[in-house]
Amino acid sequence: MKDRPLLLSAVLLPIALVIFIVGGGQDWLRARFIRWAEHSESTGASIAAMKELLANDQRLLVSHEKAQSALRAEVVRQRKLLQDGGTDKAAVTQAEQAFVASLRKVHEMQAQVLEIQIAITEAVLGAKVDRFAMADKNNFRETENFARFSGGANWSLRDAPAIQNYFVKTFGYNLPVSAYGQSPTHNRLGFDHRNAMDVALYPDSTEGRALINYLRQAGIPFIVFKSAVLGASTGPHIHIGRPSGWIGRR
Repeated sequence: MKDRPLLLSAVLLPIALVIFIVGGGQDWLRARFIRWAEHSESTGASIAAMKELLANDQRLLVSHEKAQSALRAEVVRQRKLLQDGGTDKAAVTQAEQAFVASLRKVHEMQAQVLEIQIAITEAVLGAKVDRFAMADKNNFRETENFARFSGGANWSLRDAPAIQNYFVKTFGYNLPVSAYGQSPTHNRLGFDHRNAMDVALYPDSTEGRALINYLRQAGIPFIVFKSAVLGASTGPHIHIGRPSGWIGRR
């Protein structure tokens, strides 16, 4: 009977599937689910830790800004005393140096806070970015929250000066780079940013659109983050390079 093999297959395949599930197949499925759940839980915990670190650094920034204001007032006071003959030049110089050091610290903290905010945005939207199928080179895809260009160029940070030179020649000021490669902040966060550069430009601004067009024409991969996410007041930026991720998980 010619149809007998087909009939046997129709009967045996469901039986084999049942044996697979009952006889150990569910262990395989369970293991895959557990790995997915652990990754999701770990990512959620990492993002929560990043937000906690951001809140702590924001509090430190407020403290440094208050100290800077007090030191600025002290400089004004010392200069007036010097004019009135109530102090010497050394006291004024000491006050000025303390103020400059405080101002430098405020700028460092501001940059650090911005790095964390941008990293949170990339971490929260990272899973969505990774789900984009980018098999073809120079493929561009866009959603409401972000856009991604696969880029055919083998870009690395060594090529960053060309982008910076283009921007300076076009707009007359330096490219506002908020994160260049792996920074101490990224190490604190456990975030892998070794071969990427973040630019603090709004994608819809004149400069942002020009930079995006330049990157596409040069075949340089990038991701555009269009909006901030919950827990990070600053987020819109242009990430040049391949997607970042957690250290040890890529």
